[in-house]
Amino acid sequence: MSGSELRGSRWILTRPRDRAGSWRDALTELGAEVMVEPAILLSALEPAAVISSLASLPPESLLIFTSATTVRHLIEMLAAEDRTLLQKMYWIAVGPQTAAAIRDAGFEVRIEGDGRGAEALTAQVIDSLPCRRALHFTSDIGLPIVKDRLVAAGFEVIRVEVSRTEEEKSLDPVRWSSEFPEATGIIFSSPSAVRAVCRRSGDCFKELQGIPAIAAGEATAQELRQWGWKQIEMAVRSTVEEMIQACIRVVAGDSNPQN
Repeated sequence: MSGSELRGSRWILTRPRDRAGSWRDALTELGAEVMVEPAILLSALEPAAVISSLASLPPESLLIFTSATTVRHLIEMLAAEDRTLLQKMYWIAVGPQTAAAIRDAGFEVRIEGDGRGAEALTAQVIDSLPCRRALHFTSDIGLPIVKDRLVAAGFEVIRVEVSRTEEEKSLDPVRWSSEFPEATGIIFSSPSAVRAVCRRSGDCFKELQGIPAIAAGEATAQELRQWGWKQIEMAVRSTVEEMIQACIRVVAGDSNPQN
């Protein structure tokens, strides 16, 4: 890339604030103007129930993560003895960002997905490892895909909710048209972000639907379709590189309505 592919384009980025920096920087490096407008806030739940789920885990159990934020929330809950125990487990990440969060905490990643989502990750686990106990660490609104697919394949799976999802109190899509007019597109990194924006959009909902949407992954794209979005460009993987390519397609006019 030459560094000017997105020059003059304007993007509303709804990714959580603590995870928006790398995506904002990648966009601005290519000449884009970015307004960071987080749609959801992820906060850690009380640790007692989470820590109790770790009791009596056999060695080489699977610890599965589909969010880098959930990794960080779990790590913050661990005492020294918990960390020692978890060194013996197989840590599994949905994609590069989640894997990086695990490594940053000092643990080895056994399986790193390519960022295409829970379906692809569970297929990779089933193909790579024999059936054993697994814990899926997720948020209160995390989809049951990981547990359902692995249980069907013979794994013993426990769903452990580590994070709580809330709409950002400051989210106000109604003011976007006046504060950030002529937006090129809105970037959504999760189905929950789509729901939050649509619920808060009020009388400007139809106007927002006319703005191209970048969807990180199929689940996010499907949520946008259900809300009747007019133009959706999907990043197959929830990575900054795929997001950038989707934005470039929109700017170049190479995207298709209802992609």
